[in-house]
Amino acid sequence: MKNYRRGIMVVVFLLLVTFFVYRNYSQKYAIEGTLAGIDSAVGESLKAEIKTHEIQVVDNKLFFVFTMGSTVGSGELKRGLNNKYAFESAGYGTNDIRERIVETSEGQYLFTAGRNDQNIGKIKAYIEDGQYELNIPQGEYYVALVPVQATDLNFVSGLIVIDREGNEIYRRNVPESIS
Repeated sequence: MKNYRRGIMVVVFLLLVTFFVYRNYSQKYAIEGTLAGIDSAVGESLKAEIKTHEIQVVDNKLFFVFTMGSTVGSGELKRGLNNKYAFESAGYGTNDIRERIVETSEGQYLFTAGRNDQNIGKIKAYIEDGQYELNIPQGEYYVALVPVQATDLNFVSGLIVIDREGNEIYRRNVPESIS
């Protein structure tokens, strides 16, 4: 009789632990991977109204570009086992091109996003000794990613921004001798 009662208590205890773990997990990974879901959850986190324009899913992450008034921002969500997302990061500011090196379940990527006011067609990015090219999709807003070699850097060392006709728009931290 004692073993029976002890067995029931263990089962009840395990069920309670499972319930609380599942509930906490479901609360953390609760964001739908839709424009409206991102607007609601990220807007609440930033305590501002945002409008998400483009999203791109790579491996276990969802990357997005949004506006908050006239300010452009970008962010990242992480997919859970329930195929919903948890908030990872978001940032906004005055930079034309939002760029950083991100980590997914499959490796590192250069993530770029922004408003394409200048008809950007391509970005050549330099990270340590490597050069990477990102083709920018047409449209008012864009999200573009490219796999990169493992690095400890968070941002590119330099970049060259090129329009759709092949003309250089500007460069940052790249000598004129490099094209």
